[in-house]
Amino acid sequence: MKRCIVALPCLVAATLIAGTYATASADPVADTSREVTTDDGWQVRITKVAENLDRVPNLAASPFTREGFVRLKAVADITGHGRVAVNSGSVTLGYQIGCQVDVSNGLTIGLSGAIGPNIGISVGGANAGASALAIPSVSFSPKPGTITTVPFGTKELSGAHASITADQVQIKVDSCMGPVSLRSYAIASTSTADADNSVAVYGDPIWL
Repeated sequence: MKRCIVALPCLVAATLIAGTYATASADPVADTSREVTTDDGWQVRITKVAENLDRVPNLAASPFTREGFVRLKAVADITGHGRVAVNSGSVTLGYQIGCQVDVSNGLTIGLSGAIGPNIGISVGGANAGASALAIPSVSFSPKPGTITTVPFGTKELSGAHASITADQVQIKVDSCMGPVSLRSYAIASTSTADADNSVAVYGDPIWL
């Protein structure tokens, strides 16, 4: 067996081999929740649940590509007795993705959307809004730079409770020798005649 003399090339070689032939693994991520009271008296809660990452060996068997499938759900709830009616609201979920690179150039997002009827929001007597769901696949060809936020979908509130779920979303990052970090987020937003509010929660960082 040939011995490695220089430490760095040996480390790089070992990393490339491990990245190329890595086996699939799954990581569940802890649920997170947060509630705020708006200036007009509503309690708005956002919860991020059921997050899971399934890492898989990339199909190209490339040492510079990371691939996996994620599941993520966001739930928004509005309670209390506000002074004025909620006119509109939404819940959004997605990921912040970083690889010590700028993924804004070369980013491609494939979406298959399902749009529901205009049911309308009914919180405190007002009506507005629609329902929508988008299931994306996300692919990066990164360049040196920063972190990019990738929204998976937004659901307009049709009542005091709403959720949006993305299941088995493929995430693939190319041209990255180092590990890829992922951090989920979920945001609930509301609007009344008196105030606009949003509350967000974030998941623990995980590695692709």
